[in-house]
This record gives sequence, structure tokens and C-alpha cells, in this order.
Amino acid sequence: MTIRSVSILLICLALPVCFARAETVRISSETASDRLLQQIEDQLDSQSGAETEFEARRQARRAAERIENYLNSKAYFAPEISYAVEPGDRPVPSVNVEPGPRFVIGALRTDMGGAKLSDEASEAVSNVLLLQAGDVAEPAAVIAQEAGVVAALRVSGYAEAQAEERQTLGDRDAATLDIEYKIDVGPRIILGDVIYPGNTRTRRDYLDRLIPYEPGTVYDPSVLRAFARRLNATRLYGLSSVQISETASETLPNGDEVRDVVVQLQERPRYTLTSGTSFSTSEGPGFTGSLTRRNATRRGDTITATATVATLERALGIDWRIPNFLAFDRTLVLTAEGGREETDAFDRESLTLSGAYEIRASRKRSFTLGVGSEFTREEDAFEQRDQQILSATIGARFDYADDPLDATSGWRVDTRAEPGVLIGDREAQYLSLNTQLSAYQKLDEEARFVVASRLRSGFVFGAALEELPVSRRFFAGGGGSARGFDYQSVGPRATDGTPTGGKGLLEVSGEMRWRRDGPLGFVAFLDGASVVANESASFNDVRYSGGIGVRYDTLVGPIRFDLATPLDPRDGDDPVQVYVSIGQAF
Repeated sequence: MTIRSVSILLICLALPVCFARAETVRISSETASDRLLQQIEDQLDSQSGAETEFEARRQARRAAERIENYLNSKAYFAPEISYAVEPGDRPVPSVNVEPGPRFVIGALRTDMGGAKLSDEASEAVSNVLLLQAGDVAEPAAVIAQEAGVVAALRVSGYAEAQAEERQTLGDRDAATLDIEYKIDVGPRIILGDVIYPGNTRTRRDYLDRLIPYEPGTVYDPSVLRAFARRLNATRLYGLSSVQISETASETLPNGDEVRDVVVQLQERPRYTLTSGTSFSTSEGPGFTGSLTRRNATRRGDTITATATVATLERALGIDWRIPNFLAFDRTLVLTAEGGREETDAFDRESLTLSGAYEIRASRKRSFTLGVGSEFTREEDAFEQRDQQILSATIGARFDYADDPLDATSGWRVDTRAEPGVLIGDREAQYLSLNTQLSAYQKLDEEARFVVASRLRSGFVFGAALEELPVSRRFFAGGGGSARGFDYQSVGPRATDGTPTGGKGLLEVSGEMRWRRDGPLGFVAFLDGASVVANESASFNDVRYSGGIGVRYDTLVGPIRFDLATPLDPRDGDDPVQVYVSIGQAF
């Protein structure tokens, strides 16, 4: 064998197309265009060469059947197709195709049995009847238009509209197809009373607030779907469905039928117990447990008690959420929390009472208005003091990420403004501004590689640093901030080395996330943080750290294991920090 022969053989082994001609059914035609022939060939599966004449004939017959079906789907309703087996060393199946004329619509009629439609329904139907005489009679377009007529009737109140067997009459010589849709319209439906199951504990007046339409509304499937979504959003029910009754409660003089709306509900367990743990070398281990009581007042509310026991913090809080307060998608949140923190920067005891009104404008946009009162006793690098904080909060969240727990594309922004007054051993006024932007971009269709980034800024205006309670100052370093640095270690320090916190904050983070097949993933990250005593934080002051991590996917989010180190270490910085928790870093 020559070098040239070996080269040709290797190329053919790499490119199976070299053998495709011997494995493909041979197609011939005297009248079909080159484009149509190519389209026909694209419909045929690649097959191995036939070993016997019987096998070749079977391949040719199957190819002919597939070609005929394809031509019919393109409105060639009178093709002439024949198949045979060409003799030779190996039998070759062949098909001759003469597609004939492409049929067009001769006449198109819609028979609704003399039903008198409302003006809205007539307009909706006319908007979907787009095919006209002379248009190509492709079956897919004809069927889609029929389905469109039925859908238009249903959204216009005719809930039981359905298509009956359509009539078609073809003229082979003229290459035309006359079509008649036959539609059983049924009565127009008016939505009547809402019927709830007798065993539901939730008060009817609360459930009625979830109804997205006024009494007497003409049936529209979208409003019933919206009602079902609202019921699901309460998280009170494991199963919910909304349907119209099969029988009319009343027939109006114009023939419209009033149908009650029947709701089926299956309530979730009243109590839910959850727990979580975390660990880092700088913050130590932590445990959080919560108990949630659903529907305590039978108005869809939830009461959640949360306890936190960690190396640096002990806290107990109660959160009462009253959804759809005053209006749908408006939630009143009342919170009481007390706790103690003991960190390198401060010791603090506090009791907080707050209330917030959450406004969910859409699935992606929400806003918060809140007030709070915090009583605190704390000791830091400056002094020991007792203070009361009276504050208001205005917040907004825009979430355009594709997943709340493990996003692969999109972005989200959280921003909050808090004006406040300090009373007690130190008296002052302040304004705190906080903003965090997170963005996610997948690098491939399967989202195996994702770039994630985060930018956070915070500034406090008004009160001097030593007047601010520690809960209103900024600290950086640790698992929720700049990994690789000790907890609260980034920023200003007192003469004895104690962190004082600051009035200005900048944090940046970037991650390259790689997900393998299965639940395991890996991360390389770079974090940076800057805290300054005034409001002039800038990127020139940012300290950076880097590291790697492992993610293991679970139903409640990925378990996170991170290993990080400072890139510009200073005296006292540990060379390595380890973090274990649940959920992505951002």
C-alpha cells in the first residue's frame, strides 16, 4: 500500500462521509428541484448498506413511505413515488420521486353551527384566521389555525369550545384543497361563586383576597391559572387546583351559563423544623435551628422561631409574616430578636423590635418599607455605652437571576437606605446606604462553567464613628465577606489592635465555577474588601484574598467548602482559612 493510499484511508476513517454514498438510499427525480431533493434526502436516516436484495427492498420501501409523508406535510398531496433495487455487487435501494404540484387552499370556511358569538370572541377569531385562498395548504398551518380558533374562543369565555372533524375536498387537476372547520362553540361561561373545600382551615375572607377577578367576569383560563398560582404561593398547600363546575348554577337570558369555580386544596403540615450548620477557622462552628407554625391565625400567616448558637453569637428571634396584608402580594412582617455577640471587635447585647411592609411588584421586583427600635449595650475599642436606635428602612430588590440558590445567568441588585436617630449615652443622627450587585454568566449551554461576580458598597453619613453603635458600622473579613481574612479583621484598628469598624465599605468577589457531571463542582475565587473610618472607601484600599472550593449539590442548595489565603498578608494574618456552609457564597 502506498503512502497516498494510507493517507486516503486515514482521512476516510476520520470522516465517515467517505462511505455515506454506499450507505444512502439513491434518490432520483426528473421534476423535483435541487432544493426539494436535498430536503428529501435530509429526511432519510443514514443506514448501513444492504447485504441482500430483500433487505435493500425493505430499505427502499421505508424510504418511499417517509418521502411520501414528508411531501404530504409540505402540501404535495399527489406525488408519484416508486422504488426498486439496483443490481450490482451489493444491492442498492433506489427511489424515484415526482412530487407533482404543490396544493393551495381553494376555499376556507368555518362552521360554528350558527352560534352567535360575542363581539370580543368574533374579533379574537378573526385575528387568528390568517390563511386565505391561494396560500399553500400545508397541514401544519391548517391544523395550527384550527387550534388557534378554539384557543381564541376559550379565552373569550367559551370554555368548552372544541374542534370536530374538519372537512377537506381536494381537486387533483386544479391542485387545490377546500377546507371547512367545524367548531362546537358551546355556551359562554360567566364565573360564579368560588367553592372551597369544607375541611380547609384558612378563613374564606383571606382566600377571597387571592381571587384575581371580579364577580361576574367572563371565563378566561388565564385568570384561573393566576388564582391557582396565588394559592400555591401561600405555601399552605401541597396541592391546589382551580376549575369551573361541570354544571351551570344559572342560565342567563342571552344563553350565557354561570358556572361556580371549584377549588381543591390539600394542606401542608402545620409545623416545619429546619436546621443548619456552618464552620470557619476564624468564626468557629455555628448551629441554627428554626420552627415554623403555618396558618396560626387562619389567614395564611407563618410564625417562625429561630435560635442561633455559635462561637461568636447566641440569638433567639421570632418572625411573624402576614401575607396579602391589605392587598395581594403585600406582606406585613413583625420581628422580635434578642442576642449576644462576643467578637474581637466588640461585646454586644441587644433587643430589636421591628416591622416591615413588603411590596412584591412582580416576580423580579420587590420593595420594603420598615421601622425599628433597637436597645443595645455594647463595649468596643472606644467605650462602653447603652443606646437606643430608632430607624426607618427603605429597600428595593431586583432579581433577574435564573435560580435563587445557585444562579448560572442573570443578575440581582439589593439596595437599602436607613435613616436613624441614636438616643442614650451617645446621641446623633445618621444615614446608612447599602447596595449589593451580583451577576452571573454561563460560558456554555450546559452551564458547566459559570462566571459569578459581586460588588458591595456601604456608606454611613452623619454620626461620627465613635458615636455609631457597632451594628451600624461596617466590618469585613470572614466567610460572608472576604474569605481568607480573619472575621472583622479588615479595616481600621485602635491602638491596641482591636478592630473598630468603619463608615465606608467596598467588597468585590469573583468566582469561576465548574460543575462536573453529577453533584460535584469546583470553584476558584478572588475576594477583596476595604473598610475605612470615613465615607471615602475606594478600590485603592482594597485587600485581596484568593482560594479554591468544592461544591456538592443537595436539594436545599450546594454544600460549600472553601480554602482561602490572603494575597497581601500582614502581621497577624493567618496563612489559611477554611469555611464550610450551605449555599453559594453569593
